[in-house]
Amino acid sequence: LQIFLGALAFSFFAKGFSGSYMKSMSSQIERRFEISSSIVGIIDGSFEIGNLMVMVLVSYLGPRVHRPKVIAVGCIIMSLGAFLSVMPQFLMERYNYERITVTVDNSSTSVSACSPALSVGRPVTDATETPSAMKNFGCEKTTNSYLWLFVLVGNLLRGIGEAPVMPLGVSYIDDFSKEENSAFYIGLVRSSGMFGPTLGFLLGSFCASVWVDIGVVDIDAISINPKDTRWVGAWWLGLLICGAVNFIASLPFWFLPYSLPKEEENENPKISHLPVQGDHYKRDPPVQPQLKFSEAVKGERLMYTIYLSIADFIPALKKLFGNPVFLVYIFLTILQYNSLVGIITYETKFMEQQFNVSVARAIFLIGVILLPVTILGMFLGGFLIKKFKLHITEMTKFACITFIIAYLLNLLYFTCSCEVLQVAGLTAPYSGLKHLSSSQNSFMAGCNADCSCKLDQWDPVCGDNGITYMTACFAGCKSSIGTGKNMVFNNCSCVEGQGRGLGNSSAILGQCQRGSCTKAFPYFLALQTACAFILALGGTPTYMIMFRSVSPELKSFAVGIETLGGRILGGLPAPIYFGALIDETCLKWGTKSCGGSGSCRVYDTNAFR
Repeated sequence: LQIFLGALAFSFFAKGFSGSYMKSMSSQIERRFEISSSIVGIIDGSFEIGNLMVMVLVSYLGPRVHRPKVIAVGCIIMSLGAFLSVMPQFLMERYNYERITVTVDNSSTSVSACSPALSVGRPVTDATETPSAMKNFGCEKTTNSYLWLFVLVGNLLRGIGEAPVMPLGVSYIDDFSKEENSAFYIGLVRSSGMFGPTLGFLLGSFCASVWVDIGVVDIDAISINPKDTRWVGAWWLGLLICGAVNFIASLPFWFLPYSLPKEEENENPKISHLPVQGDHYKRDPPVQPQLKFSEAVKGERLMYTIYLSIADFIPALKKLFGNPVFLVYIFLTILQYNSLVGIITYETKFMEQQFNVSVARAIFLIGVILLPVTILGMFLGGFLIKKFKLHITEMTKFACITFIIAYLLNLLYFTCSCEVLQVAGLTAPYSGLKHLSSSQNSFMAGCNADCSCKLDQWDPVCGDNGITYMTACFAGCKSSIGTGKNMVFNNCSCVEGQGRGLGNSSAILGQCQRGSCTKAFPYFLALQTACAFILALGGTPTYMIMFRSVSPELKSFAVGIETLGGRILGGLPAPIYFGALIDETCLKWGTKSCGGSGSCRVYDTNAFR
């Protein structure tokens, strides 16, 4: 049993490692494939679809098959899914972010973003190359627009592979361990498995800070940094590691037996049963017809097994849903899935937009602060059940108190406000100037009317006045010094600096930082940490309520139904409708090289929050 506990803990680690890494890379995938948040939600939801395709069958057949070997096959499928998701990186051309065209003056020492003759201007360096220069090349490979389908199918396979791990692993532990140890073992496995998400987020933080085409392009020529909304990290690099870890996780299960001797058979302790609904809740493993893995794949035996299983399926389902405690638990699970999946999927994007935090740093903070606190809460919850030998009613009261406290703390999120990014012509007026009347030229003003600026570009600069301009052209900048990340634009006609008057100010690359938002971030992080700990503390007792309220032969099936309900009504729709709602708060969309809108560059942070 100890060997199985170790192997299952590592498989929990592996699935958590790859799952959290994929969650942390959602922003990078969105930008690399130039897709909206709702499409990212569909990609994220494909994992749940894969899970749902096999979850009920796997859970119901659980006691009839060789559970360790089925888990091993699942880990192999997860590994294949991770490797498949990497394929687009090797099929697509290099990533070209949005940049403006600049013109060189006669001395070749200064470049101008604002020029009436912009259309004939030539690029100065690779760092300021316009996407239009790559337009014909990019449009030759129009299939690139759909290469995100590889990531979707890979995620689908990961979902299929993960399906057996939880229900079969947990029921295997519960069948062959002492009743008083069962909750502690399950809490131990689940909490040790939480180290996977922690390391997954840390790997995500590292990969998000590394340029997507590392080793192929000159990093010094890139004019943006990881805080820029056009930055794309090496999202594919971590997936190679995730695939390898999942493969290693499959190896121990091939050598584990179909069944184990129950712990009390060797130790003969005095068993204290929980008074749930009578003596039929003994913890002895159910007597099930053994269906070995090697036999299950044979046609006749498999068909006969499925026939018998389907005949028993409906009565088992009626028995589960006739249990009011289990029914209420399912509703609770659905609500929690919706909330938690929505938060986890878009939390890094929220931190980036709301608090001026780079995606890499946001991922890092989740990995080193929020997840360890969650692990501690889960472990402590399981320990308290074992220490005080809580009955089902006591576990329910304990969980209820923790959830009410967490709910009240959640209300404080409304106080974590932050100002919207001030973008000239978008969320803020030009310095002391009226906008041009045309609705199509809402970004134009008298100071840049003769600059021939392109409305579909996003290469922001921050003026001396603290206002962000969509490009140096919209700031009316006539000259510049420096190259790459260090380029500074001067003589900007739309920027009114302190004491320097209109037209004599400068602008630097990148959007302006918001000081008040940065100061509010530690309070937001502290609030999230408190909520995560309290929710996790009640998580293990809540999970054990399900095991104590259903009959022994339905435990594995109950886990599958719980996961099915949570994912089909929570995990699957939540990323999609959260993403669609977040898209509604977008103020400025990026532009693909072949036309059409890409990923969002600026959000209305108040609406987002």
